[in-house]
Formats: sequence, C-alpha cells, structure tokens
Amino acid sequence: MPSKKTHSNLVSQDLCRKVTDLRRDIHQHPELGYKEVRTQKLVLRELAALGIRARPMGGTGVHAVVPGLGETRDGKVLMLRADMDALPVQEEVDWEYKSKNKGIMHACGHDSHVAMLIGVAALLKSKPVGGPVKLCFQPAEEGGVGAQVMIDAGVLENPPVGAAMGIHVWARIPTGKMGIVFGPCMAAVDEFEVTIKGVGGHAAYPHFSVDPILIASYTITALQTIVSRDFDPIDTAVVTVGSIQGGTAFNIIPPDVKLKGTCRTFSDKGRKLVKKRFFEIVNGTAKAMGGSAEIDFQHKIPATINDKGMCKVIWDAGEMVLGKGKVFEDKPTMGGEDMGLYLRKVPGCFGFLGMQNPKVGSDFPHHHPKFSMDEAVLPLGVEILYRAAELYYGR
Repeated sequence: MPSKKTHSNLVSQDLCRKVTDLRRDIHQHPELGYKEVRTQKLVLRELAALGIRARPMGGTGVHAVVPGLGETRDGKVLMLRADMDALPVQEEVDWEYKSKNKGIMHACGHDSHVAMLIGVAALLKSKPVGGPVKLCFQPAEEGGVGAQVMIDAGVLENPPVGAAMGIHVWARIPTGKMGIVFGPCMAAVDEFEVTIKGVGGHAAYPHFSVDPILIASYTITALQTIVSRDFDPIDTAVVTVGSIQGGTAFNIIPPDVKLKGTCRTFSDKGRKLVKKRFFEIVNGTAKAMGGSAEIDFQHKIPATINDKGMCKVIWDAGEMVLGKGKVFEDKPTMGGEDMGLYLRKVPGCFGFLGMQNPKVGSDFPHHHPKFSMDEAVLPLGVEILYRAAELYYGR
C-alpha cells in the first residue's frame, strides 16, 4: 500500500489529500491512448472548480493557461506537461484502488502526473507566480505520439510557449531524491517490421527451398554489428529484435518470416547511420542467401534533449523542496518519451522524481503488472513544479 506521508512545506494537507484522491480515482479508471475520455472530463471538471478556463485539445487532451502576477517572458509563457494514458497491462497489485478496467493499468505513473499537475494548477491559482503558466495534459504518450497531436493542435501557440518542463516519477530512484540529465536524456525511438521472403518447401529437402528462418538468423546476428562495429563508441545505440514469427510445423520450411523490433539512439547523426546500415544489412543478407526483404522502418519520436539552463531551474526547485544533496546528475536512459517533441521546439527539462520505496511496494519497474506508487512523492512533485515556475519567472 502506498504511503500517505508528505514532506512538502508548501502543499497543505487538504491539497495533498485532494491530489492523492485524484490519483487514486484516475488509477481505478485507466484509459489507453486517445481513449482518455473520462480522464479528460475529470481534468476539465477540476480546473473549472478552480476557476481556470480550460478546453479540450488533441482529441482527449486538455489545454489551459493560469494567469500570473506579471507578464510573459519576451511574449512567451512557460508550459508544464503531464501525460494521461495507461497501458494494456493487467494489474497484479492487490490494493483498494486497483484498476477496475480489465487488462488496463496505470503501470507507468501517468495517473500521478495528471494529479500532480492539477495540484500545481491549484497552487498557481491561489499563489500566482510572476507570469502565466500553460498547462498541457497530453494523451497517448505510450506509443501514440500524443505530443505531436497536441503540437499540431496548437498547444505551443496562443500564447506562444517559450519553455517547457515536466517530471516523471521514477522507479529506480529512491523516494526523496530527484535525477536530472543535462543534455540528451531519453533516446529516440524507431520501430521496424521486416518480412524476409524465401521459398517454402519440405524440411527434408532444404536444397529445393530458400529458408527464410536461416536468413532471419543471420540477419539478427548481423544487425548487432551496427552498434559494435559501425557506431561511435562514445555515442550509444540499441538495436533489438523483439519478435520473430514464422513457420507452422516441424517439417515445413515457411515462405516468409517476420521480424519486429526497435532502434534507440541519442544523436541525429547516429539515428541516420543506424537506419542506413539497417537497410544495407537486411537487404544484403537476404539477397546473399537467395531471398529478399520488405522493410517498414518508422521514426517514432526524437531523443529528449534537456536544455542546461532549464535543468538548472528544476535542479534548484528540487533542492528547495527535497533539500541540498537530494538532487543529482543522472545518466541518460534508452527508454523513449515524446516529451522530446516539445523540446525540439522550445528549451526545457524533463526530470526524474524518485518513488522507489520497498516498504510500500513501489520498487517494481515501470510497465510491470506490480508497478505501484509511493504516494509520498505526490506533494513533492506538486511543489517542485510550482517552485520551478516561480524560479522561471524570477519569483
């Protein structure tokens, strides 16, 4: 069971309870990407109750601006972002507020992100900072590239956004600490599907066939040379084949085999190199072994690259809330986040707020069916984002 203790000096007990209740409500009613209808209604209802004008955006997203005490910075505002969607995971945590939707679970903490941003909205309304703050409640982060939908719908305009910030609760960092990555933070995500075509036949007569399973085997092995032999060792990349599908019986050579997987990189140069070598290896291996290949290679999201100046803002905000020495420079992760799409347009920072606490069971990794939150981090996240907005506008 998640703990209820708060260490925040700014978030009242009433607001802490409110944010906790909202998180539990959202957790009980998880919704997949672009289906966050109930969650959207909850956000609109709560913002309206605070006297904040909000409107739907990007299908099931929400957009709002909270006025500040002063003007914008150079005509532009700060944007705070929270993602809203859940995952197709069956929850295995037995607690009072577990998911009521079979096969769907908030296994990544997005429920807490939404609840915390509503809490930030409450503080911004009662204690305005030096300028207006835009709130972005975004759908479909989990593979749906909802950030691009929000951008296309105009979330970075009217008024224009000058900087963007967000935090993600993080299972590998202990509660009470926060990690900040200066520069490349989370990897670009590319997705591929390859159909290797051969000639099917009887398994006893392989010389009359072209075996796509054998071609696939050599292809998978050869793809690993991209990282080990083609890539700059100072940079980094991942090429993973996560699915192999082919064949129906022990004595039949199938006509084709499908491979699915992902490539992860941090630099644009590295991303282009991986794609180039991927096509050369897949096509070349198939041709050399008498087959052919069809490749569907999709760029999904770019790397999330933090701005050093904005990192300093969140760092200072984190130390104000958590204390000196509790914020540290973290390592990049090969996981992907479409927050990177906003940070391609404006400078910003995406920080990792620790929530690992074995005493309350919050030490399972993200996307695990036993993933659980340490609710003690909720008021901390609220105050950190509020303090960051305060610092951004010079208090």
